[in-house]
Amino acid sequence: MNRYAVLAPGFEHLSYPLGKRDASENKNFSERKQEFIVRRVESKTHAEMIVGSSDWLSNHAALPVGYVGDDKGEVFVVCSTSGKKYGPEDMSDQERRDYSCAVIARLAALHSEGFGCGGLSPEAIDYSRKQARLSDPSKIFALIDSDSLFFEAVATLRSLAGSGYAKKSELCYLASVYLSASPVCRQGVVSHLKRKGMRHTKPHLALSDVSARFVDYF
Repeated sequence: MNRYAVLAPGFEHLSYPLGKRDASENKNFSERKQEFIVRRVESKTHAEMIVGSSDWLSNHAALPVGYVGDDKGEVFVVCSTSGKKYGPEDMSDQERRDYSCAVIARLAALHSEGFGCGGLSPEAIDYSRKQARLSDPSKIFALIDSDSLFFEAVATLRSLAGSGYAKKSELCYLASVYLSASPVCRQGVVSHLKRKGMRHTKPHLALSDVSARFVDYF
């Protein structure tokens, strides 16, 4: 059972539904026509940092509204989400393109601010009103290795194509969306290509080509 719950102002009403159920990772629930998800984090300190940074994190991820601790000593962050999941089979071609662009734009926004997330997959996305955010704010971290930008971009493009949200032929365009988002994104990819001795006169082609190679192994 949950031993305690710390909730942001305006979300105190969640204390009852959280108190009557065990916290478990990826647990979704509804309350007062709002959707929420519970995500396990490393510690109470980590949870406090996430909730304390909610104003900034809500730009990139589902809004953290509190955290709970269970009788096993595990801690979980509670986030407000759209509660909707869109499969590629539920979308038109244009809707899939909008979705893919939103996901790669979110990755670029994180990278532009010096943060990473390990790459984005449809399972990790909270999508609403043509905006893609991470469903788990605890996945955001400060980037240290500059090569991570390249690998996260490759992983994200591969995931979008492998899951059916984008076609292989669209990877070049999506790579361009990423690179044009900021000088940070472009420089990160170009620097990686230079270090690897790869052609970089057209970095969007190099990025999409590397991503396409791995799609069949998705």
